[in-house]
Amino acid sequence: MTSPNDDQTDRHADKYNDPRAQISRRGILIGLGVVLFGIAGAALSIWARRTRLEQTTKFWGPETIQAFQLAAEIHLIVQPEPLSEPSTELLSEGAEPVRLTGMPGLGHLRHLLLDDRSYLWSSVKNEPMRSRLGQTKCMMLRFSDPEAERFPDAEIIIDLDQGWIGKHDGDRQIRLNERFRNAVPAFLTQVADYEPLRVEMRETNPPGE
Repeated sequence: MTSPNDDQTDRHADKYNDPRAQISRRGILIGLGVVLFGIAGAALSIWARRTRLEQTTKFWGPETIQAFQLAAEIHLIVQPEPLSEPSTELLSEGAEPVRLTGMPGLGHLRHLLLDDRSYLWSSVKNEPMRSRLGQTKCMMLRFSDPEAERFPDAEIIIDLDQGWIGKHDGDRQIRLNERFRNAVPAFLTQVADYEPLRVEMRETNPPGE
């Protein structure tokens, strides 16, 4: 005795063994081409988004690059005072630090500083960035690793008006490309205005109250 299911199975059994339903060599090649195209596209996308460090390593030096990558503490110093000699202190005299560690957006800032494509390489000048202090509106970023001490502290100065950037104790400067020339100063200004307010609110309203 057969069940209705058996009848349905028998009725359509020839559909799966139809000699006309063949996979041609051309179909296999097309399918393989689609797969390879997808793999190549994914690889190209990864390559395009990969941080390029060739020119930035030459400009900043390997220790500063390491500071950008690994710094456990990042501080922002608003309008550091001009000094006759490069600073070896944590802060320029009279400046108050803004602690950025853990601030949203720092990952993008690190990537920007590291990537060759963030800079206008034809603009490099043999002129120390500290000469701009007091002349234009500047901020300084300080990257440090106080516990592990994997690299020396690194200080870089950013000209907020024209987008020039360079090491505080260095003798060269470069301009950010047009895309980041306004975006970076805007981000740093926003952070400088917001973070002290956030700290004040946290101190005024401690958890549990």
